[in-house]
Amino acid sequence: MIRVDFSLGWHIVCTSADPVAGLAVAELGSTLQGITGREVPAEMERSEGKPALVLSHGDGEQDGFRWEARPDADGGDEYIPDIRSIELQGHNPRGLLYAVYSLLEALGCRWVAPGTGGERIPRGVRFDLPEEPVADEYIRVETPALPGRCLIIGHYAFMQEVEEWIVWAARNRLNTIFLHVIEGPLALGAAPERQWQQHKGMAVALARQRGMTIEHGGHGLAGLLPRRLFKRMPGAFRYHDGRRRPDHNFCPTCAEGLAVIQKNAEAHFRAHPEVDVFHVWPDDIAGGGWCECERCREYTPAEQGLLAINAIAEALEGVNPAAQVAFLAYHDTEDVPAKVRPRPNVCVSWAPRKRCYAHATDDGACAVNVPRYAETFRAQAEHFRAAGAQPPRVFEYYLDGILFKSLLPPLATVMQRDLRFYRDAGAHTVQALMTGDRPWTAPQLNVWLFARLAWNPDQDLDRLLADFSRATFGSESADLPAYYRALKAAFQLALDVVPEQIKIEFELGLLELMNNPPADMGDPAFAPPEVLRRKSQANAGIADLVEEAARHLEAARPAAEPQAWEAERAEFDLARAWLGFDLSRVRLYDAIASRPVPPEARQHLDDAQAALDEALAWGEAHIEDARFRRNFSGIHRVFWQGRLNAIRANYFAGRWGAWMLRGRMLLQIAGVFWRLRGLYREDKGGEGHG
Repeated sequence: MIRVDFSLGWHIVCTSADPVAGLAVAELGSTLQGITGREVPAEMERSEGKPALVLSHGDGEQDGFRWEARPDADGGDEYIPDIRSIELQGHNPRGLLYAVYSLLEALGCRWVAPGTGGERIPRGVRFDLPEEPVADEYIRVETPALPGRCLIIGHYAFMQEVEEWIVWAARNRLNTIFLHVIEGPLALGAAPERQWQQHKGMAVALARQRGMTIEHGGHGLAGLLPRRLFKRMPGAFRYHDGRRRPDHNFCPTCAEGLAVIQKNAEAHFRAHPEVDVFHVWPDDIAGGGWCECERCREYTPAEQGLLAINAIAEALEGVNPAAQVAFLAYHDTEDVPAKVRPRPNVCVSWAPRKRCYAHATDDGACAVNVPRYAETFRAQAEHFRAAGAQPPRVFEYYLDGILFKSLLPPLATVMQRDLRFYRDAGAHTVQALMTGDRPWTAPQLNVWLFARLAWNPDQDLDRLLADFSRATFGSESADLPAYYRALKAAFQLALDVVPEQIKIEFELGLLELMNNPPADMGDPAFAPPEVLRRKSQANAGIADLVEEAARHLEAARPAAEPQAWEAERAEFDLARAWLGFDLSRVRLYDAIASRPVPPEARQHLDDAQAALDEALAWGEAHIEDARFRRNFSGIHRVFWQGRLNAIRANYFAGRWGAWMLRGRMLLQIAGVFWRLRGLYREDKGGEGHG
């Protein structure tokens, strides 16, 4: 061990005028003062005889760093020498900032969640660096596995704290922030653009002070061709079922329409000078939104999408030549757009929405992910590389509380292996979409682990899990990592899907939602009977794993920080309800696939409804802001209650009862969308705001 004694009058030395280096000095000084209660002044030159923290950086592209603690040859214990000099060197200014955070972590600092409530700052003046020194010196050298590591702010709940999330992201070595926004009134999986405009001034300043890349956008491509133009230029709109239609995307081979789109894109780009990477995506539907006219018929949906993105990329070159625009490989645009060459300022944004999250992308045991997602990503990366376009970005869903129904199931192993795959396959940036329907009530393991693993996916997971548990709960209890492992195993059963289950095509129309409610997150509603039988049998282990997790969490209670434990217990109660619903739902599907439908099917329906009611009651009890409660309830009623209602009408209600139930369903769905529409249109100053 080597000891650092901050009672000896340390000072910080840095001659760089770079603003990111200036922040590194400020963060180091203020945090050390919080730790020691002593001022650690910053000076331009080193003072003779005083211990010094010497900061410097190069001008490289990578965010790596090196820091070195040199012991005093004349002082200190024979076995624990005192350090008199610590030199921190960044490959670039941002790397220097990360070197500072690395040193502070070595002293015991952690940032498990944004804001002061997520800070874990030790107190004292003497600290031992625990790892073995190299040649009588303590040296740490690190280089990130991925050049870009990005947190996506994708909901009002997180955008209202975007400034704190930016600070948190930098402290955990994420170097990119993506504002996933929407212009429309139904802001469920994205934050309102108006809200970003309210926060933009301070948020951009904080991001630039940390050297962060800024990405912005969402499903706004169709909006560049106003629907009011349909009568004047119908040829600009898509051809489908024998006629031109003003819905969904447009005709990407119509020169007249592309001229309008480019003009509006140029205005959009000029309105957002803060953005480095623009995301202007097609409509968020699983398929069928593109054009079938004679010219477009030779192009796949992916190729039509890239034609459109190339057009707006051309407009971007005249506004901001340094910026990029993303082509979204998502749903029916996942396949390589082989006939279309991307422009040099276009990057591919790979968004594997229909993958399996029980397995890693390249896990050969998963027929959903392999070969489809592994091979197609490699092919996309190669197509864009060969064209001289920008390196690929990956839009991942590890933090998506819509995909995972208000929860973040522990995905440590999947994230680690995914990030290794993306690194080796040539990804430049991996992004994690943080969206949902409510704020988190406790620090989220996936959020913290994503930042750690995006920096270095080869870290020891057991060590990281113990570190998060210790920092979050203030406890060394082995029951906390065991709790997360049991919960991970339960969710792995729930999330495990086969190709026959992957069918999520739906539209957000009232009749469509009533007749064919959304099926997502491994919902096996469309799977054949033999798949349902296997799934029902495999998922039987969920109940025991949930109880095992509950026992470990309860056993950790005496040694844990009470407030942190209670917050995690609340999150676990929702996970228990969801997993109970998942188990009952699969048993229900298995039962109604039989002919005749067995009597126990009704019991499975009642069990699933009881678990759903428990989840809805959880929202009423734990979500303070009324708008987030409505958001939570609405999402659950559309995704979960809709499917149960359809089954009740089809199998258990009788002819007239089914008609009455469907009518009530229609009114309920209409009511949900009425209450959610414009829910976050403006900040009404209600309860629960930051």
